Amino acid sequence: MTGQISDSFLYEGEVYSLVGYDKGEPFTPLDYDILPKAPHTACWRGFVLYYKLDNKTLLLQDMQLNADEAKEINGVKPKKTEESIKFHYQDLNLKLDYTGKLLIARDFIKEMYVHMGFQRASSYRKVVELKFKNGELVETNDLSEKMKKRRKEDSDEDAIPKSMGEGDLMEWIKRTFSRKYKKEEE
Repeated sequence: MTGQISDSFLYEGEVYSLVGYDKGEPFTPLDYDILPKAPHTACWRGFVLYYKLDNKTLLLQDMQLNADEAKEINGVKPKKTEESIKFHYQDLNLKLDYTGKLLIARDFIKEMYVHMGFQRASSYRKVVELKFKNGELVETNDLSEKMKKRRKEDSDEDAIPKSMGEGDLMEWIKRTFSRKYKKEEE
């Protein structure tokens, strides 16, 4: 398996990776009846998203999409590319009516890379939780110190399966491909 390409989030002038959410993804092409297909092993979902805040409003800015067909979203037609991901939507500026928490992170610690799924929040030096209500940012929490403490306590937590038994291995694979985060990360 392969580490997955993460979605990006522009926050306070810095590019972060979206590493977690508590209520589901804020956007998926399936919301528009578009069926993505994996272009390669680093993008099993078939799409990569780029979010940003406009004042305190959550927007989907860009999307790279691999699908047989793509359609207009928010008045924007996708551009066909020659790359492995076939379509690129630019400047979507799609307001998202998301209620929940997103975990964003930057300054990845290379020594903590796991060659499976999405990277863990604790693998980043800067981690911020953003809380949204109906697409509006209502609260932020800096979790960087909590992640630093977690790294000191157990830097291998979720980096490897508990055992190589089929049940533990399959559960670990499932967790690495999920970005749903646990309450203790809050």
